[in-house]
Amino acid sequence: MTSSLTDLRPPPTLPPLPPLHVRTRPSTAGFWVAAIVAVLGLTAAFLWGAVGFSTTLDRVDGFDRLAVPGATTVSVTDPGTMVVYHESAAEVARPAEPTANARIATRWDPGTRTIVTVRYPSDAPTWQQLGLQLTGPGGAAVPLATYRSSARYDLEPGRAGRAVATFQATTVGPYRVSAARATEAGATLAVGENLARSVVLTRLGAVILGLVTVLVAVLLAVVTYQARSRTLR
Repeated sequence: MTSSLTDLRPPPTLPPLPPLHVRTRPSTAGFWVAAIVAVLGLTAAFLWGAVGFSTTLDRVDGFDRLAVPGATTVSVTDPGTMVVYHESAAEVARPAEPTANARIATRWDPGTRTIVTVRYPSDAPTWQQLGLQLTGPGGAAVPLATYRSSARYDLEPGRAGRAVATFQATTVGPYRVSAARATEAGATLAVGENLARSVVLTRLGAVILGLVTVLVAVLLAVVTYQARSRTLR
């Protein structure tokens, strides 16, 4: 008996099945990284603002000062905008609010049992009332301008400084500042840089750093959430 060759062929084999890929769900490390970034960034923004404000206020101690009436020489080493501040008693009364009743703020003093009038820093005189004059290094008069914004700093309890005038120091050298009239006893004038500009730059830098930190932290958290959500589909 004969047999055909087809009877001797092995049966056909099926192709091997591809290995099953187990999808691993990403860890929660991304959330932890986002939290760390947010904490560190916001802390850095807070420290930036706090140190910046402290540094700005420390510069007040380096201002040139003169009693009113009086005169002094200010040495300018970095040309730019300079500001004249009026420093005087400026203790805020708590019981009364001047904007509410349009009256001068008063305070009850339990020690003397009398009404004590309290000046607000907004009552600072103008540079015209002080008879303020300024001459440059060459002896020529330097024009003064009224400080249009509001800039105030606290020296000590019950005493504050407020910007009253500004001038442009175009060249380095000595500038002679004089005030002819005093509007109250014990007042002084201080000449220095524009504190409002430093405060604004410090605040802006801290805010930008805080916003960027929050944005980066949110993006990290969203990317981690989306990656973990795709493994459940």
